[in-house]
Amino acid sequence: MAVGATLFASGSAKAQYPERPIRIMLGFAAGSGADILARWYADKLREVSGGATIIIENKPGASGNLAVDAGAKARPDGYTLLMASTATTAGNTALYKNVPFDVTRDIIPITTLNENGFALLINPATTEARNLAELTPVLQAKNGKATFGWATTVGLAGSVIYAKGAGIEMTPVAYKITPAAVSDLAAGQLDFVFADVPFAVGQEKQGRVKILAVTTAQRAPGLPDVPTMDELGYRTSDTTPLWAMWAPAGTPPDIMAKLEKWLNQVVELPATREFLLPQGASPVVGSAEFLNKRLAEAITSWNKVAEVA
Repeated sequence: MAVGATLFASGSAKAQYPERPIRIMLGFAAGSGADILARWYADKLREVSGGATIIIENKPGASGNLAVDAGAKARPDGYTLLMASTATTAGNTALYKNVPFDVTRDIIPITTLNENGFALLINPATTEARNLAELTPVLQAKNGKATFGWATTVGLAGSVIYAKGAGIEMTPVAYKITPAAVSDLAAGQLDFVFADVPFAVGQEKQGRVKILAVTTAQRAPGLPDVPTMDELGYRTSDTTPLWAMWAPAGTPPDIMAKLEKWLNQVVELPATREFLLPQGASPVVGSAEFLNKRLAEAITSWNKVAEVA
């Protein structure tokens, strides 16, 4: 879906970038929390770039691997970008035996965008637990018949860390997209689901789910009364996604620099902070160098998580 229509142009060939639409690969479905964020950044990128056409191309599946693969194998000309988190890039590298890309070689960082955690959701109509301490014995009493839904690397890791830490035998149910898992939770077919906070907040406002905890190191902005999993004794903060923009390796440095400048302008907008905070997300102003450092740290952290999950 295009969010802008006027092309940015100027005199020289190099200065004319972008002369045609820029596609941003996203590994999550339209309407998901990640999609909501991506379309915000796309719209603001159109504004700061002087009217470039920005298209979000949703490629859900394989916990985001399909989008990363498409971004990594695209022509490195600045017209195909990848919006992905460290949970997808570093996390999937650690948790999947075979991925068709190398995140340290096939994609190169532009800059960071924001951090946002995941939330543990229950169905308040079928589970009377008011907090995680009350949910745990309910699941234990099911004697191995409890179920959780997952569609992302973070969702799987958070669920397994909780289940193992609480000593609960559970059955995982895999989904292609998080909204489908949450729909089944709301229909009473699952016991809990971890969903990204922006999407979870919207679902709770509709009365479909209840948020019991979040995976971030500190309590999420906009959810001050919701405890973290870390507070409750389940170390999930290492799985908190740092969202960023990437490009195929070999993309010209002048284009990379232009994109980094534009995206940092978007992240620094007061409107961006006002948009993110109520959804439990925090803007992160960075650089290509900073993102490279955070990716290396995330790979180390996710390798540790993989030993548990």
